[in-house]
Amino acid sequence: MSGTTTRSMRARGRARRELLLEATLSIIADRGISGVTHRSVAAAAGVPHSSTTYFFDSLDDMIGEAVAHAMAAEFDRLQEFRTLLETGANGPGAAIDEFVEIVRQQSDENAVAQFEIYLFASRHPALRVHVERILDETRTIAAAVLRTNGVTDPHAAAAVVALIDGFTLHRIARSEVIQYQSLAHALRAALIGFVSLAATSSLGDAEHEAD
Repeated sequence: MSGTTTRSMRARGRARRELLLEATLSIIADRGISGVTHRSVAAAAGVPHSSTTYFFDSLDDMIGEAVAHAMAAEFDRLQEFRTLLETGANGPGAAIDEFVEIVRQQSDENAVAQFEIYLFASRHPALRVHVERILDETRTIAAAVLRTNGVTDPHAAAAVVALIDGFTLHRIARSEVIQYQSLAHALRAALIGFVSLAATSSLGDAEHEAD
């Protein structure tokens, strides 16, 4: 077998494997984790049933790989924003707007899959590393945005990410027009709150030292 033929076969194999992972994520979003079976994934991907067992050792392995695949894509998206932030191309206010845009660009399907994956990972410790990695990266970026606005509170980033996740969860739970401006307002309100908290804490420390 020639080298060209081997590379072509490997490329087709990678493409089919990715197709199966995307199909798994689509089913998770549409039917939940319980809807993921070898047969349903193969049907959604439009490939023979045997393809799932060829590429994955078990159903849990396929779901785990799909989780890793989804988290890697989200990680890349966040890294792009982090690079933009570090170049200083945007001012503090614009950074918040860009962060909101990241949330806006997430499809409902991916958002549903995200929370299904969170719950699934809570019951499968081996998968938690993927979820923890993306949460840590999101908090790191949130902390960077907050620092551009003068906020260094170590608890602020986790609170902001929780606020965004709560907004996203409510977004997919309600059939209504989403007002992303309300998320921007909430983030700015949180920002003002943390700035005020730091100022009042500093004032209290100064008064205590004076006594």
